[in-house]
Amino acid sequence: MAVAPYQSDLFKRCKEIYGFLSDCQRQATRDQHAKLANFTIPISAIEPWLALQQLENTYPIHFYYSTAQFTLLGLGRTIDLLAAGPDRFERMHLFVDVWRRRILSSNQSGPTVKPYFLCGFTFFDRAATNSLFDAAQVFVPRLQITQRDGKTTASLNYLIDDAVNITRTVDDIRKRLQALETAAERAVRNTQTVSSEILRTPKVVKDVGDFEKMVSTVLPTLKGETLHKVVLADALDVLSASSFCIPASLKALGIAYSDCYIFSLSNGRGPVFMGASPERLLSITDTTGGKKLATDALAGSAARGLTVKADQSIAQQLLNNPKEIYEHQVVVDFIVEQLIQLGLTPEFSASPQLLRLANIQHLHTPIQALLPRDLKPLNVVKILHPTPAVAGLPRSIASRLLQATESFDRELYASPIGWIDANGNSEFVVGIRSALIDGRQARLFAGAGIVAQSAPDRELAEVRLKLQALLGALV
Repeated sequence: MAVAPYQSDLFKRCKEIYGFLSDCQRQATRDQHAKLANFTIPISAIEPWLALQQLENTYPIHFYYSTAQFTLLGLGRTIDLLAAGPDRFERMHLFVDVWRRRILSSNQSGPTVKPYFLCGFTFFDRAATNSLFDAAQVFVPRLQITQRDGKTTASLNYLIDDAVNITRTVDDIRKRLQALETAAERAVRNTQTVSSEILRTPKVVKDVGDFEKMVSTVLPTLKGETLHKVVLADALDVLSASSFCIPASLKALGIAYSDCYIFSLSNGRGPVFMGASPERLLSITDTTGGKKLATDALAGSAARGLTVKADQSIAQQLLNNPKEIYEHQVVVDFIVEQLIQLGLTPEFSASPQLLRLANIQHLHTPIQALLPRDLKPLNVVKILHPTPAVAGLPRSIASRLLQATESFDRELYASPIGWIDANGNSEFVVGIRSALIDGRQARLFAGAGIVAQSAPDRELAEVRLKLQALLGALV
């Protein structure tokens, strides 16, 4: 199964692209600012994780985001912005807003998929001195592959100004199209081989800190009136016999946790942050009544039962556990209050639902609201991050306590990871149940909400349950 365009059509397509890019350059010269040229190529069905497997050596930078309905793979970087400090969301918002208006898409038959703005943040607004990732990053990929409703498309994005050599650019495009075609053909031939490689790699596991001790340390603080909740993170360092395979791990995560958000973000220098998060920070979608915001309050956890009867019993205990209900309600109240501050009218159920995952279940309250046209995705991300589900309440006090108590840098753990499209639709998840991978080494993260009623041994059991979910899927 080959990628379209076929070799016989490549010359014709390149001529069309030359004309399109020349027109982009004329508009860039006229307007005195660069344009973001975008065109879509129909391709044969290829799983994005397989495309990553075939092309990761060509494109060191990648962004992968997958749900049951939609998968996005971004490779390479056409434009980007790095930022740090308390104004990082505003700077990224401005960047996205400017470049959304500078997109020129090829007028062609068939579907057009405009550029996605791919985003990642560290937990705190300034990255640690030795951090592997910037405090905030947003980029438009060179190549993006999207899969929705069984249809796969590929788009290429180029920065065009009056100094760009169009002939050289078209030659670069021709080479990338050929490489994409070759990769798809090779992926189809090697599907069975790649699938057989999804085996559990021998691993050596080491605790990074003493989680029970950390819980015991913060409990006296929670018995006062200032701090109501703090969410402590635990970490495991893992050493594998061989380098972890990111594409195969993404495939394994997608199989094991099909009801989660599967994500991966590289920094271009080797390290990769990836995971399977059950928690959506927000999604913004077009509806007939305007933009609709959806977010989730997710807090309060319990294991799954080994039998249907045991599972139902544990679920009922969770729904009636005062400590877990309180922890959950804190998150609901916070999100609702923040949305009201933005002038929104949140809609939500008075009682939590259950979100059942493969090895754990959570108290879950979906929250929705209509958005005014002038309210942008990053405005909402800024006011929601971090929620009490990953930091605590009050979050300023809780965040300072986390920095003083945790013995490791969170990096991107529990931070917003997501995308914004050219129409202002977006989706961000909270980067929990995640791992920082660098060759043979991996650091796994998970957290637990600590309140005055918490017991250190029970909280340790909860984070271990969460960590095992990811440990078993890494390949």
